[in-house]
Amino acid sequence: MNNSQEKLENTSCKFEGPEKKLEIILYEPMSEFRNLSSGSWERVVKASGAEIISKIENSRMDAYLLSESSLFVWEDRILMITCGQTQLVNTIPELLKIIDKSNVAMAFYERKNFMYPGEQPSDFEADVAQVEKFFKGKSYRLGPANHDHVHVFYSSHSAIEPSEDVTFQILMCGLDRSLSKILSAGYTKNPELAEKLTGIDRLYPDMKRDTYLFSPYGYSLNAIKKAHYATIHVTPQPIGSYASFETNIIDQDFSKLISEVISIFKPQKYSMLLTASCDNDTPALYESMMKNFPGYRMTEKSIYEFDCGYFVTFVNLESAA
Repeated sequence: MNNSQEKLENTSCKFEGPEKKLEIILYEPMSEFRNLSSGSWERVVKASGAEIISKIENSRMDAYLLSESSLFVWEDRILMITCGQTQLVNTIPELLKIIDKSNVAMAFYERKNFMYPGEQPSDFEADVAQVEKFFKGKSYRLGPANHDHVHVFYSSHSAIEPSEDVTFQILMCGLDRSLSKILSAGYTKNPELAEKLTGIDRLYPDMKRDTYLFSPYGYSLNAIKKAHYATIHVTPQPIGSYASFETNIIDQDFSKLISEVISIFKPQKYSMLLTASCDNDTPALYESMMKNFPGYRMTEKSIYEFDCGYFVTFVNLESAA
């Protein structure tokens, strides 16, 4: 064991990897949305307790890599993901300085169950109370209360028909121990090398990428192409190791992607969450998540259809070993 690995193994540092998510969808696109001064987005991010590290862009969207996860901006929506002890709901007042509230068609807030809930500054109910000061809506728990689950709040301000819209997530706990070594600044300061050693570089190689290796450990990736994104965030320390993968790339069969992601991180357990507008091929999308994945057994599966025009599929799997 080299010195960096020994230091990593002996650390007692805990970090809350599971994320919070806020997505706001607009009725009418704002052409000026992406042309705001950098200070405007810096204030939004700072309100959550995070900071902007870097930015990539193309003709359709901007992607900001944050000290705690990511921010994506299109002309017709924003998506912000934060982890650690951030307070994502605190960004809403800042966002409403940028967005006319009457132009908000839909708002989603999502929060996975945490590893160290007692160390969070708020719980889901307190977060929802904060969100409902601005947007009234409904909240659900996806999955069992005493096992891995995800809380979802949504606010839909009229009977709209969402266009083709899919978000797919894989939320993984108990990662392969070798990742702790590779995804640490003490092993390499080159994120491209870390991606090659782990196999992350094989996921969407044709997308524009922005990556960061944190010190002493941790890794983040934003990748974009046209209006699509993929993002990965990893907290690989031995205590509470966690990784998340998310994309809005539509695939009628996610099974190959699932196998690729799981083969990289080799988690002890993971959850999958598919959020899709109801005009998508619901059965095909659902069935692609229900296939057998070698080495794992499914412990929970459920599907929900919301009155805002979206359905959500949630499954839990754990190692069969």
